[in-house]
Amino acid sequence: MHIHIIGICGTFMAGLAVLAKELGFKVSGCDAKYYPPMSYQLETNKIECFQGFDLANMKTNPDLWIIGNVATRGMPVIEKIISEKKNYMSGPEFLSKKILNDRPVIAVAGTHGKTTVSSIITWLLECAGIEPGFLIGGIPMNFGISARIGKSNSPFVIEADEYDTSFFDKRSKFLHYPADYVVLNNLEFDHADIFDDLDAIKMQFHHWIRTLDQNTVIYSNRKSNALDDVLSFGVWSKVKHFNDKQQLCLDWLHKNGENSFQVFNGTNKLGFVDSPISGEHNASNFLVAYGIVSEFGVNFNQTVRHFKEFKGVKRRLELIAIISDIKIYDDFAHHPTAIKKTIEALRNTSRKKASTVELNRLIVVFEPRSNSLKLGHGKQQLPDSFEAADIIHVYDGSVNWDVKSAFSDLGRKVYVESKVQKILQRLSSQVCIGDTILFMSNGDFQGILQAFVEMLDSKQVHQ
Repeated sequence: MHIHIIGICGTFMAGLAVLAKELGFKVSGCDAKYYPPMSYQLETNKIECFQGFDLANMKTNPDLWIIGNVATRGMPVIEKIISEKKNYMSGPEFLSKKILNDRPVIAVAGTHGKTTVSSIITWLLECAGIEPGFLIGGIPMNFGISARIGKSNSPFVIEADEYDTSFFDKRSKFLHYPADYVVLNNLEFDHADIFDDLDAIKMQFHHWIRTLDQNTVIYSNRKSNALDDVLSFGVWSKVKHFNDKQQLCLDWLHKNGENSFQVFNGTNKLGFVDSPISGEHNASNFLVAYGIVSEFGVNFNQTVRHFKEFKGVKRRLELIAIISDIKIYDDFAHHPTAIKKTIEALRNTSRKKASTVELNRLIVVFEPRSNSLKLGHGKQQLPDSFEAADIIHVYDGSVNWDVKSAFSDLGRKVYVESKVQKILQRLSSQVCIGDTILFMSNGDFQGILQAFVEMLDSKQVHQ
């Protein structure tokens, strides 16, 4: 059977393409443009891709069209599919019918942390010999790929996104997933192009919970009032909490760069964890991941031992290079809260102290590119999100709101530019040995990170 995926280079669809090929489908696809890491994944798996949505270039007649939410009415390919009554479905529907049936499903939901939590769970299950399948909205570096089938009867880990399904199905993607285990990691307003307000998102979560089995186990973050609201609307499954002093919780042992904490189950101390990834949010991510894998018989000591080997996720505070003692990181950056947590985590690990004098600056280069940020939602939070950075470069070429005004509270440490080349020029004159540079964007940012690495590699950096 030949399937053709419209919007194949999105993280979800690229992963779905890999899964479909593993199952024996002939797979092809098209998208407006391609960029790493998903383009590499498709090429590695020898999946044929067409640039753009022009029918003349596609020259394909699949048995089934898989339509991503990049597609809209009016596109010639969509009009052809509809007028000729071709067989089509959404990606989440295909996933549910062809892959998730007859397997234990672990669904990870929330505004932030879905990719990291999904990756930790998958890695811990893998180390326990369970060989899970997975489809994750990024590339866990322990696996080097965003999706795989795994053993036929093993659990399948899915990053459960609340974004809409397609132009013909405006339900959230996760409503297609019949989960046996659910992570509700947090909940804030996001996706302003889809939802009017936080209440609208809460209702989608509620609709999903209404479909879950009585035996489904839900792990919900007690620190989120919004998630408490969702559960108060009605829940018919088993609910457990994390970041709850009566259940799973943690206590920090050290600050200022040491990622060490204790884990408790109520008053019962389970033990110590030395985290390979920075930040209190990642400690919480480990906590709920442990909760999920314990449902499969993986004990605490096993999780601690194997968590030390977790390498993180591409584009989630990913260390790209160290040149002249300058550390360069890449991060997906899609929401003010996630931005704040990421910067603070890096701030705590990048500081070095000589006597009472703090050295090592944190320089952040930021593109507000998510649909919500493009529309200006969350701009009031951005000064607080970036407070811990020493220098901030903001690219305003993709937004229609006044970036300089939004960042005015941060004063002279903020530089706003509409051209990437000017940002690179200023960075080149500013950067010093010992600095940490963090690039933040959920797109390719016009190749600025790679251009900076190449520039730094070729220049003499001053003290």
